[in-house]
Amino acid sequence: MSVAIIGTVALDSIETPKGAQFRTLGGSAAYAGMASRVFSPTALVSVVGADFPDEHMTYFQEKQLDTSSITVLPGETFHWKGYYKQDMAQAFTVQTDLNVLMAFDPVVSEQARDSRVVFLANIDPVLQQKAIAQFSRPELIVMDSMNYWIESHLGNLKDTLKLVDVLILNDQEIRLLTGVSNLIQAMNTVVEMGPKRVIVKKGEHGAIMFDGKTHFACPAVPLSDLVDPTGAGDSFAGAFCGYLARETVWDESVFRRAVLMGVLVSSFTVRDFSIGALKPLSESVLRQAYADYYAVSGLPAHF
Repeated sequence: MSVAIIGTVALDSIETPKGAQFRTLGGSAAYAGMASRVFSPTALVSVVGADFPDEHMTYFQEKQLDTSSITVLPGETFHWKGYYKQDMAQAFTVQTDLNVLMAFDPVVSEQARDSRVVFLANIDPVLQQKAIAQFSRPELIVMDSMNYWIESHLGNLKDTLKLVDVLILNDQEIRLLTGVSNLIQAMNTVVEMGPKRVIVKKGEHGAIMFDGKTHFACPAVPLSDLVDPTGAGDSFAGAFCGYLARETVWDESVFRRAVLMGVLVSSFTVRDFSIGALKPLSESVLRQAYADYYAVSGLPAHF
């Protein structure tokens, strides 16, 4: 297996100015996995309840996602309910039902333990550490987190940071983690905490990567029709990991292209509810998307 993703598989109820969906497929692992599988074989490490629709599990398998590390427990699947206002810049939570997620203890299957790239999606940092310990010899560990873990589990989160190679946060989260308001200075502070690289997601403004020496800024894809921003950050990270896993040598140009792939794929995620816009995604579709993107970005004219 090339990529293993540890995170949530959920049922989301979402309302945006473009419409609403009830108990649709969601969760950090679901979005990241659907992005990663475009580039590399990918395993999902998660937990769902007995109520999780068979059609979703079947769909994962049809897309060649390894589901052998998804545990099914009695009870109900993690459910998040929220909404977005007109600008869709921020999600507002109405209800969070942790359900079987409260009993989640990640178990990585034998076939997933040799994954080259491990992505620790947004879950408890203690569980992230438990997951890391089960892999044979990952070459790259990428981590995501959120405000809740930074505010309430900072010690455990900092311990996890010492084990990872790349940290991906949004601009609000990195400021909260470091206590530094300037993003460039905050990225320096994160590298001092352990990760060799840090990527800051800036939504409609793209992303910035820092490797301890140099910065790379990647502009976002200009979009006029935003439907649902849920999962955009997770699909960014999944595409980043999937692209790296297929490359033999990881020089700076490859890391930069991986960021670009994250920006491109996440631009599809927001065009529909749930994983709708990720379903038909392929490398050929992305090649055409890059050609269109190149016309406005000025980045190198190769995929």
